[in-house]
Amino acid sequence: MKLILLLALLGSVSSVVSAADHPGDQDPLTVIGDWYAELAKRDQGRPFRLTAPGFIDASPSVDYVDTGAAVLGPAIYTSLAARALEFDYDVASVRLDANFAKVRVWEKGYFYAFAAQSTYELGASTLFVLEREEMSGRWLILAHETTSVGISPTLQTDPLPDMRKAWEERRKQDPMANFVAE
Repeated sequence: MKLILLLALLGSVSSVVSAADHPGDQDPLTVIGDWYAELAKRDQGRPFRLTAPGFIDASPSVDYVDTGAAVLGPAIYTSLAARALEFDYDVASVRLDANFAKVRVWEKGYFYAFAAQSTYELGASTLFVLEREEMSGRWLILAHETTSVGISPTLQTDPLPDMRKAWEERRKQDPMANFVAE
């Protein structure tokens, strides 16, 4: 009987603690900004430190070439944040409650086409579902899905930035950079 009362008391105390505002709470949008910053680091980035247990990634940010060998093939970066010479994103919508957040993000990546001597842009629509940890109050990404989409005329960048210098810098750092699947 005492054990049941103790467990009931602990359960009510933990619910009071989890409902309280945590001074160290971070905004879900900060977590998304950190996600993109980690993706941009490519090999040095660790975006999965921002994910919840059971994380669902419907569109992985990195894939590996299947060479038929027992080891992984070269990495192919599929996220705009990792591939683009310049990357930007805008938050399109946020739905937020005490424990979950649903955030839709519009991504833009700017690239340079050497043969055409011009800059072009690619767009993607990304959906994040975040959950708040009960005890720490930290926001973690529970699910992520990116869908490439055509850029509507109202969202096109005009004029496009000149990406030639950024492209030349990347070529100096990695001569094979333009052969990576874009």
